[in-house]
Amino acid sequence: MSVLVTGGSGFVGSHLVKRLYSYRNIFGPVVTLGRGPFSSRYIDDHYRCDLGYSDQREPQFQTLKTAMRKYNFDYIFHLASKATVKMQGNEPFEILNSNILSTQKICQWAPKGARVILASSVINYGDWMFQEETARPYGEEDKTDPTSIYGMTKRASESILKYYTSTGQIRGVSARMCATVGHGLTHGVVYDFIHKILNNPVLEALGDKPGSTKPYCHIDDLINGLVLLAMKDVTGEYNICPDDQINIEEVAKAVMNGLGVYKEIEWLGESANWKGDNKIISVSNDKLKSLGWSPKYNSKQAIINVVEKIPNV
Repeated sequence: MSVLVTGGSGFVGSHLVKRLYSYRNIFGPVVTLGRGPFSSRYIDDHYRCDLGYSDQREPQFQTLKTAMRKYNFDYIFHLASKATVKMQGNEPFEILNSNILSTQKICQWAPKGARVILASSVINYGDWMFQEETARPYGEEDKTDPTSIYGMTKRASESILKYYTSTGQIRGVSARMCATVGHGLTHGVVYDFIHKILNNPVLEALGDKPGSTKPYCHIDDLINGLVLLAMKDVTGEYNICPDDQINIEEVAKAVMNGLGVYKEIEWLGESANWKGDNKIISVSNDKLKSLGWSPKYNSKQAIINVVEKIPNV
């Protein structure tokens, strides 16, 4: 028994490997794979490799195969990806390789019958629901119509996973994740707001008041969901999100509440928003709850809990 985590040195990955290490009696040795060097007392081995590398003549193209042969992984958490909606320069090419090619490699070279948990995203759904009069939270049975290159790569990755599952090569499940906050946060609106509130006279926010509306998941709830999906014999797609969603103004106030520092919000207008970003994301978590998952935090609680624990503010 053994487990591989791609992107194990990232924000979500570092929390996941710590949890998996505590469950070694279930998952076995914990191995990570990523672009750079990585050492942690919670891992047994690490392979340095860019899964988006497409030149088959180069040695690192075969690194994943080497790891698969050595450990014959029973579980694979594929977290590695380039996660951005805003496109600049060569990013469309980089994101296609990093997200789609990496998933193809994982599914193609995974040991037969391996349990593969793909880190996907709720932005797969797009905006179509909230352009209709009968708008409701998106469920896993609803169509996906992403509005960004990033969302399109996640939808494509889900299709790859589904194909290899349907042919009996792997047992795959797609975890549709939302914005996640927790200790060690490295990016995102909450991370940006913390630094802006502490260092600037006013807080600049994208869009018009009150801004976009989205769910924010606490890292502990997310990790619980990922581990649960690994242990349950299920396939398909599952949303991992809290019971609610909040707008940017509420996010800003939650961050200020957690910091105990209050600043005026300066709205930059809709023209400042990133092309392809979703103004409203509202999804149902009923399917994951049916497996026994229960989130501890709602969106506001998750943000306040994280910000309150930041030292020296």
